[in-house]
Order: sequence, then structure tokens, then C-alpha cells
Amino acid sequence: MQVTLSDELILDSRRAAWLPKTGTLVLADLFLGLGAARRRKPELFGSTHQELWERLVSLLDDLKPAQVALLGDIKPAQGAVEADEREELRQLFKKLGTSGRKVIQVVGHPDRANGPALKDTGITPVEQHRVGPFALLHRRRIFVYPRLEPGALWINGGVHPLFALPAQDPEGKPDWMRVPAFLHTGYALILPPFVPWAQGFEVMQPERLPKHARAWSLLSERIAPLDLPNLPPPPPHLAALARVPKRASAKEE
Repeated sequence: MQVTLSDELILDSRRAAWLPKTGTLVLADLFLGLGAARRRKPELFGSTHQELWERLVSLLDDLKPAQVALLGDIKPAQGAVEADEREELRQLFKKLGTSGRKVIQVVGHPDRANGPALKDTGITPVEQHRVGPFALLHRRRIFVYPRLEPGALWINGGVHPLFALPAQDPEGKPDWMRVPAFLHTGYALILPPFVPWAQGFEVMQPERLPKHARAWSLLSERIAPLDLPNLPPPPPHLAALARVPKRASAKEE
């Protein structure tokens, strides 16, 4: 499912931004090199890893991008490679680079991202990358951006929008649901992470966003606009949440 913002920018419910005029697929926090991590904590990943691969392959097959821009690390601790991660990364780059497709990586600290994970890939991490009217970057907790020329837009993969929506628990009692989203502030498009576990926990407070901001929630394969001006403020225990307690009452989609 897609939402077309312009003839140059499309949001895809598979947690991607598509720039059709330049044939660029933009993904934030791909994190597919997780072989060693899965061995340490298999309960966190399990069959989900297969779903990630299927989602990535479907994007590549359906959109047939000329280039893929990866915002953020390809794996946790990208400067090192453990055991079967090397083969996993080889397969990943082989798929990403099929038919001569160009792969770009944008990170906050390029010097830290270089290392064995990128050996023989031909990829050199950069701090920013320009694609037509879009400036790509990966910066955490940044809401003030350098001014671009009229018509240009930042695309940031380092902050992942999360909103709290009123819901009901299994017993029908009032509750809250934490929902990932795309956020367009007017000067920047902020992306959800490709992998759900990179989402983070802190929800955004709509009243602190620019009045012209727009957002689209992601629920399974659906993408839908959020009515930001009429969203109720999140409860204090979610607004200040840095990490979900083990027995949190809020549900996450």
C-alpha cells in the first residue's frame, strides 16, 4: 500500500520511501546482518527475519529501483563481523546490487561504519547524500535542519516517529497503542525503521510538532493518515517513556 505525496515522493507501507523520478528506494535501519545477534537472543527474532527478507525482496522486485539508499547501519556494531554474519551480509549485498543496482549508505559517523562488514562491497559510507531535491541523512534526535533551497526536502532515517493512539485492551477497557509512522514536518520527512525492533519507545507529542506537520500510521500492511491536531496527548507514563517496562500496559503494533 502506498501514499503519493508528489510525483517525486511516495510512502510505502513496507516501511520505505520511494523516489520514482530517480529510481531510488530509501530504507532506514535495515539491520539485516543479524546472524550472531539471533544466536544470542533467538526469541527476539525467530521467523521475523524471514519476513524482513521477504519484505525487502518484494520492494526490489516490485519497484525495480536503480539505486538503494540505506540510512543507518546495516547491522548492529557495523565495524565488526561475527561468525555467520559475513555470509549473511554477502547475500544481502548480492541481492541489493543485482543488475548493477547502486547501493548508498548514509550514516551519522561514517568513520565508525567502515570496516569488515563493507569489505569488497564498493560501498563507502557518507554523512549526507543528495538525490534530486532530497537530502538524505541519518541523525538521532534532530528536529532542526540546515536550510535547503526552495522545493528541497530532508529525508532522515535516524529518528523514528511513534505515536500513542487510544485503544482498548482485550477486556474492552481503555488503553493505548503505540504506532510507528511516517512524519512530514514541512522541511523533513522522517522515516520508520525497516526493522521493528529499531523503533525505540518514546512517543511523540503532537502538540509539540509544527502546525503544518502530517503523519501516516503503519498498521501491518496498511498506511493511513493521522489526524494530528485532534490526537489526544499521550498519557504521562508514555510521554516520558525511554524503555518499555516488562509489564507495560500499552500495546505496540
